[in-house]
Amino acid sequence: MDPPPYESVLEDHGTNRYFATVSAVRKEFEIEVTEPVKHGEGVAAYVSYKVRTKTTHGAYAAPFHEVVRRFRDFAWLHDKLVEKNKGCIVPPLPEKSAVQKYTMATDFIDQRRRALQVFVNRVASHPVLKDSAELATFLQANEEAWMLEIAKWQAETNAQHRPVTAAAAWFKSLQHSAQSLVSGRADEIQEDAEYIKIRDYVNSLEAHLNEAHRQAARLQRKEADFGTALSEFAAAAEALGKQDNEGPMRAAFGCLFSRAGEVAALSRGRSEAMAADFAAPLKEYARTIKSVQAAMADRAAALTAYSQAKSDLDNKKVRLAKLRGTPGLKEDKIAETEREVNEADQRLRNAKLGYETIRETMREELNRFQKERAVEMSGLLRDFALAQARHSAEQAKAWGELLRDIQSTAPVNA
Repeated sequence: MDPPPYESVLEDHGTNRYFATVSAVRKEFEIEVTEPVKHGEGVAAYVSYKVRTKTTHGAYAAPFHEVVRRFRDFAWLHDKLVEKNKGCIVPPLPEKSAVQKYTMATDFIDQRRRALQVFVNRVASHPVLKDSAELATFLQANEEAWMLEIAKWQAETNAQHRPVTAAAAWFKSLQHSAQSLVSGRADEIQEDAEYIKIRDYVNSLEAHLNEAHRQAARLQRKEADFGTALSEFAAAAEALGKQDNEGPMRAAFGCLFSRAGEVAALSRGRSEAMAADFAAPLKEYARTIKSVQAAMADRAAALTAYSQAKSDLDNKKVRLAKLRGTPGLKEDKIAETEREVNEADQRLRNAKLGYETIRETMREELNRFQKERAVEMSGLLRDFALAQARHSAEQAKAWGELLRDIQSTAPVNA
């Protein structure tokens, strides 16, 4: 089944031409993030949103829920899903911006609202994440239960000391690599060649998507600048025409002011539409690459753990063999080492299972990701071309009407 088009994960006010497609595809959830309300001022300011959910999912207590959430709460959902679903491509959140957060401009608030709505609908349409307890908690927990959940999460986050943990993991990985070099053994466990090709493709895709978004944003700004310049030119033309009291030039410049104003309004509207319907999806696709890379990092970490566990078991087996060959050694020393070998063997089994689980998860995830993005990107480009053609036709119509207006007001030669 094809995924819903990008616009379908935004709001629908009864005029969305994708409405029938959305209804057919998104059977279990319809989620709207709406009614942003700003609280506070300056760096302490934040925006709350109403999150309205209609669902037929059996895990939900009622078919309709409405809760109030802020960006921090969406971050809770994202981080919990990443933590609990290793190897899954968790939809990305919009980036944080300290400068924009401080100003809290209306357009920034609405852009974030739309991006958060895309995020939560992506989660709700994911074949695995849609069934998560975290999503159910986010969409239906009352204020008291939710505040307790957030407090617990913040306490856990503060207690984890993630930078220290990351440094320790890096040092352990470095130590493992050094041991392999000293012993003359390279890691026997390697990634599939096909997966490496996909990984390299994803890494190169990020730069191309970022550049495509940058140019789309530039195109959108150019359209807005053209609308502003044309509007200012129209005002200047009207002022010029007023110098000809009741003459034919006054009428002609008046027509120019009117029609140029129409075209300027079309350009401003097109710029706003390009920002929402073309630049924003490209930006989200670029952010999604970060999510794919995060899943790949989970896989790499699992492979490293598997390789380290295998190396550790091999070293303990060698040590046990040496102890068994040492005459006069106490049996309890050998027994202790045997226990260590058995424990290392169990760790290897667990690490192997963890890696194989993530590898299988990622196989399905990457297939889904490639299919969905191909369909969505094709639809995005098609809609962009149609919108541009429609915009050009509307502009041509306005200029054509101006031509007829000028011809009708032109003085007749005696």
